[in-house]
Amino acid sequence: MTTSIGKRQLALATALAATIAATLWAAQSEDGEAPVQATAGARRAAAPAVAANRSVARPAAAASEPLRFVALQRAPWPAVPDSALAAWMPPPPPPPPPPPPPAPPPPPVAPAFPYQLIGRLEEAGVAQVFLAGPARSLNVRAGDVIDGQWRVERITPTGLQLLWLPAKLPVNVAFRPAS
Repeated sequence: MTTSIGKRQLALATALAATIAATLWAAQSEDGEAPVQATAGARRAAAPAVAANRSVARPAAAASEPLRFVALQRAPWPAVPDSALAAWMPPPPPPPPPPPPPAPPPPPVAPAFPYQLIGRLEEAGVAQVFLAGPARSLNVRAGDVIDGQWRVERITPTGLQLLWLPAKLPVNVAFRPAS
């Protein structure tokens, strides 16, 4: 009684023996050509074709000479129009994005006030401020225009509120704290 392992070993040994026999048969063939088959079914189908090839007689001179390969001349490939290759070409690059709109100009900024507050005086309910500049000193009240560019809007206990006339921008100038 044989087990499944014994049957498997018997099948493998049979396959090995058949492979060795086929190798020896191919090595001892007359014309030195060894047919190549992938499976046993292909071997059975190719057997009549191999026998027919052996029956063809080659001339004695051709049997001893090695085969020579002759380079075949062929016509050059015809030119291919670009329209035929269009499907194989990469797609064209996307168009560049439109340039961003220009940034709006920055809002105008009032220049630095060219005078320093040096004092404040209040007489009969009317406040006035003393200013010191690079070339002169001034005494101004609310509503006065300084150098054609600055209008005094209000005088407060902490400083001076001005309006820069070219751009109508408010500017605050504070008194320096006493040290």
